[in-house]
Amino acid sequence: MTLQDIEDDVLEAERRLRALTGVAERTFAYPCYQDFVGSGLTRQSYVPIIAKHFVAARGGGERPDNHPLTCDLHYLWSLKAEYLRGAELIGWAEWTAQRGRWLIVTFHGIDEGHLPISRHALTEFCDFLVRRSDFWTAPVVEVARHIIAWRKSQQL
Repeated sequence: MTLQDIEDDVLEAERRLRALTGVAERTFAYPCYQDFVGSGLTRQSYVPIIAKHFVAARGGGERPDNHPLTCDLHYLWSLKAEYLRGAELIGWAEWTAQRGRWLIVTFHGIDEGHLPISRHALTEFCDFLVRRSDFWTAPVVEVARHIIAWRKSQQL
C-alpha cells in the first residue's frame, strides 16, 4: 500500500464507523502495531497521516507506559495483554502508576480467538481497577484530550 492508500482506507473506515456508531471522535489503533508501509529503502511511516485525523493513536513499544509530558500521542505504547495473568496486569498497572505514567492495555480475544486473555484474568484486573479509586480508567481519547489540555496549561 502507499501512504495515499492508507489515508483513503482509514478515512473510509472512519466514515463508516461514524455512520454506524454516531461517535464523532475516537483514537486509532495501528493494525498489528505497524505504523509503516513498504520495506527497506521504501519504508515510510504513516504516523503523520494518522496525526492529521485523530487525537491519538496506539501501537506497541519498548515498554507499555507513556509519560504524559513526553509521549507521542500519535504513537502511544501499549501493553499486549494476551496470555497475561491477572496478577501480571495488576503489577503493570501498579508499576506504571508509581512512576506517574499512563498505561494502555490492548486486548484481542477473551477465552478464545486470536491472542486471548482468560476471562478470569480480565475479571481479576477489572475488579482491581474498580477497588482502586486512585486509578483513573478511561477511554484513550478522553485521556489524550486531558493530556493535551494539561500540556497547554504547562506552557509559559
